[in-house]
Amino acid sequence: MMLKRTVRSDFGEVSVRETGVLFARVYPDITIDIKRAKEYHSLVSYLSKNRAHCTVIDITNLKEMSSEARTHLQGISSEWGKTLAVALITNSFTAKVIGNFFLSVNKPTYPVKVFTDSLEAHLWARQQYRKRVSRKASY
Repeated sequence: MMLKRTVRSDFGEVSVRETGVLFARVYPDITIDIKRAKEYHSLVSYLSKNRAHCTVIDITNLKEMSSEARTHLQGISSEWGKTLAVALITNSFTAKVIGNFFLSVNKPTYPVKVFTDSLEAHLWARQQYRKRVSRKASY
């Protein structure tokens, strides 16, 4: 049985909800700069135990993300090789623009999809995890 764990910081929280799927939520009116981006990655690394995973990130309350933070997060996730897919949740216009900009400019090496429904995002992340882990196991 998977123990559910949550780690909180000044910008949000990251949780393990089930094997292979992490959930992150940004607190209201937060700007993600390079310092917070690095802290976020260290929390994900810690909670995932450096294992392959998919992440669901609720960016609805995100105020802004610096270009340095976007570049760092995409680069470190791609180089690290543990991020299998990312689902972004938002119903905010600003956060949707940030999410779509991230996708168009940074070109991650893993699938990223923007959702307005939390349940759909979680189901997609779970499906991506199972698909990619079973693919790796079949090599």
